[in-house]
Amino acid sequence: MAQGKAALTVTAGSNQGDTLSLELGYCRLIGRHLSESETALIDRDGNRILDGNAGDIIADHLQERAPSNTTQAPNFSPSTFERGPDMIFQDNSISRAHAMIFYDAEGFGIIDLASTNGVELNGSAVTSALVQDGDAITLGKTTLQVAITA
Repeated sequence: MAQGKAALTVTAGSNQGDTLSLELGYCRLIGRHLSESETALIDRDGNRILDGNAGDIIADHLQERAPSNTTQAPNFSPSTFERGPDMIFQDNSISRAHAMIFYDAEGFGIIDLASTNGVELNGSAVTSALVQDGDAITLGKTTLQVAITA
C-alpha cells in the first residue's frame, strides 16, 4: 500500500483558510455544528455515531469496492478504516452528517451520506467519487481544495 496524505483547504465558506488532513487508511466524517436545539449521539472518541441510513450508504459503497475474491462483506469499522476526528464546519447548508471522506489503496474519495444539499466535485454532483490532486469539493456553501501527496 502506498503512503500518502491528503490536505483539504477551505477556499470558500465560513471556515475559509482552515486546512484539514487525511492519511492513508483513514476516513473522516464531514458535518456542521449543531444548533442549540439539535442533538447527536457521540462515541467515546468524540465522533458522531452514524445513523442507519449513513451507515448503510457506507456499507454499500465498501461492498462495491470489495475484491471479487472475498465472500465476506466489508464492514465500516476500524478494521476497514481508522476513523479520524470529524470535520465540523459552521455552514448551515451542510448536513449534520454530510459526507465521509476516505483514503485507501485505490485513492482519496468522498461519499455523500444522503445530505440535503449534496456533494459536488469540480462543479458536478456526485454520490461517491475518487478525488484527484487539485480537485474542488463543494458541500453547501463550503468549498475545499484538495492536495494529495505521495
